[in-house]
Amino acid sequence: MTKIGEIFKIFRTGKNITLKEASQNIVSYPFLSRFERGLTDISFTHLLELLDRINVQLSEFEFLYQKNNSEKNDLLPSFQNAYQSGDVSTLRDHLRIWQGQSGKFAELQVIHIKMMLTTLNAASITANDLLLLENYFKSIQNWTFFELYLFGHSMPFLEETFMFNLFKELHQKGFLYDNFRYDSFSMIFYIYNNIISIMLDRNHLDTADLLIENLSTYFKQQEKDYYHRARLLNLQGLAQYLHGEKIVGLSLIKKSNLIAHLTDHNPAFMNNEKRYLAKYLTDNELQYAFDFSQLNTLHYHLND
Repeated sequence: MTKIGEIFKIFRTGKNITLKEASQNIVSYPFLSRFERGLTDISFTHLLELLDRINVQLSEFEFLYQKNNSEKNDLLPSFQNAYQSGDVSTLRDHLRIWQGQSGKFAELQVIHIKMMLTTLNAASITANDLLLLENYFKSIQNWTFFELYLFGHSMPFLEETFMFNLFKELHQKGFLYDNFRYDSFSMIFYIYNNIISIMLDRNHLDTADLLIENLSTYFKQQEKDYYHRARLLNLQGLAQYLHGEKIVGLSLIKKSNLIAHLTDHNPAFMNNEKRYLAKYLTDNELQYAFDFSQLNTLHYHLND
């Protein structure tokens, strides 16, 4: 793991600032040298002063630290990658590791992974698990990425009224936005995607329409990547389909799948989409939504 002193050294040397120049009137020259070599810790106050001395923002410092340690510090992408690809074996490996640890965080991670496995029909969630989750969400004052991600995955398992009221509280208090104003809107999209999917699944179409409208408005103000564009089209299309506007809905769903197809999404992603839509579409409609044969024929003739 890259220590914070090493990250500071990367910035300092990259700006051609000497140890003496950086440390003057803040800490001693030998102390800063030991800190950069990972031999001693430093107070947060002194770290802020040193960063100000070399003109580096705390957010920049944190970004490089997380980037250098992402594989070791952030297990959530590993969980998500295994979940999206249906890799039950890897998720069970993670589950065994966390079941061998103690503390509230480990307990929450166990429930988190069990929810993923349950969705993949490879585990089950107990009433005690759900009670612990609800009590935890009720107790949180300052939400971080972990809590938002955990909540997003908990939505299908929580009691509907509690889940929706908690979502509205997060929205009204700005937790969904304030924590990510310097980041992409991926987490916001993830939360919205899950709650809209649940509303559609439970036939709360008016609520789903309102949430889709809110997400569409927010989406227009952000950088657009193909994944999020495809997901939004999928949600819009499914909502139209369930409202009885099947031709319009299927057209939007097909556009969503076409974007994913053209951008070479992982086959597991496309399989998950097909499995999800199979709950609503007929076999013929599903075949239409994922039929790209004409596009492939055109590609063949252009290269003939």
